[in-house]
Amino acid sequence: MYKLFTDKPELFECDIKIEGASLTKSVARLVVETQDYSLLFKGTINSSGKCKVPIRKLNGLIDENSKGNIRLEVIAEDTFFTPWKSNFKIQKSKKVTVEVKSQNNKTVLKENKVQVSNVKNQITKKETNHVVNILKLLIRENINLKNLHLKKPRVNKIVATYTKHKPISNTKKKTVIKEVLKGLTKK
Repeated sequence: MYKLFTDKPELFECDIKIEGASLTKSVARLVVETQDYSLLFKGTINSSGKCKVPIRKLNGLIDENSKGNIRLEVIAEDTFFTPWKSNFKIQKSKKVTVEVKSQNNKTVLKENKVQVSNVKNQITKKETNHVVNILKLLIRENINLKNLHLKKPRVNKIVATYTKHKPISNTKKKTVIKEVLKGLTKK
């Protein structure tokens, strides 16, 4: 039984003797046949009769554990020969198997809970004015949390126009946006 591998290329090699025809003008090929399809790999024969057929990785071409027939075909001038045949089996050259014997549940990870309290809102009066103004514009356009995802392009346009006329520093933009969203939840 000839073994072919899915995860590595290999080289089929043999010696061929031909009488009455030129070795260098002869053609060799390896045919791999399964029940459903065939693959053909072209090879070479040198002047001393060394036949070499490179076989590429078969991963994705043939399923692992497939079986079938493999044969060497030689065409010498106008004559066709099948000098070698065999069954083949596909497998991986490397295989890793893991078997878990038991699981130890004695180790329990402790959760550390952190509570934060008495945090004062660090929003300035200027930022509060931005929040109020943007909320007024959104309410005027009938934008709320339920339809925010549908009216996203309109929201972007409103905010872009507002910040063009009344710029908000990059460090405070997140705070203003969070406060606007809080305001929309209350609406």
